[in-house]
Amino acid sequence: MKRTNFLTLLIWFTISISSCTNWEDSFSNGSLYDTWEVVNLHEGYGLNSVATLVINKDRTFTKSITYRQPNSGELVGYYFFSTGSYQLDGNTITFLPNQNLFIDNDKPWGELDDLNPVENSNGFLPVTSTLEYRDNGMKLLVATPCNDILLSSCAPSPIYTRADISQ
Repeated sequence: MKRTNFLTLLIWFTISISSCTNWEDSFSNGSLYDTWEVVNLHEGYGLNSVATLVINKDRTFTKSITYRQPNSGELVGYYFFSTGSYQLDGNTITFLPNQNLFIDNDKPWGELDDLNPVENSNGFLPVTSTLEYRDNGMKLLVATPCNDILLSSCAPSPIYTRADISQ
C-alpha cells in the first residue's frame, strides 16, 4: 500500500513538474515582444523616472528614460531616447543602436525635439546582455556585464516589469 501511494505521488509530481512552463527557456515564444518599464520615484523632482524598453517582433527596439507624474503617469519630458535593431540568440540579446539622444546638462528633461544626438565617429557600439524572465514572465532581467569603454554599462542590471499600457 505504501509503495502504491509512493508511486502515485511520484507520478503526480513528475507530471506536475513537466507541465510547468520554464520561463527562463521560453524566449522564442513571443512573450519577449512587449513594452517593459522600470519605475522609480525621483524625490528631488517629485516625479517618476521611467526607463522603458520596447522590444518589437521586427527586430527593432526603443529605449527611453522619461519623467512622468506619479499618480496619472502623464509624460513630463524625456531625458534619453534610443532606437535601433537587435539580434537575439537564445537568452542573449545584442542591441545595435542607430540613434542615441540625450538632454543637455542645463535641464533635467525636455520634449523629444529638445534632445541632442550623441555624436560618435566610430558608430555606436553593440551592447550584449543576458535576458532572464522572473515572476512567470511578468519581469525581465537585462544583465549587461561591465564594459571598460561604456562605463555606464557597469550600472546594476535593471529588472523591467511588463508595462500596463492601458494608462
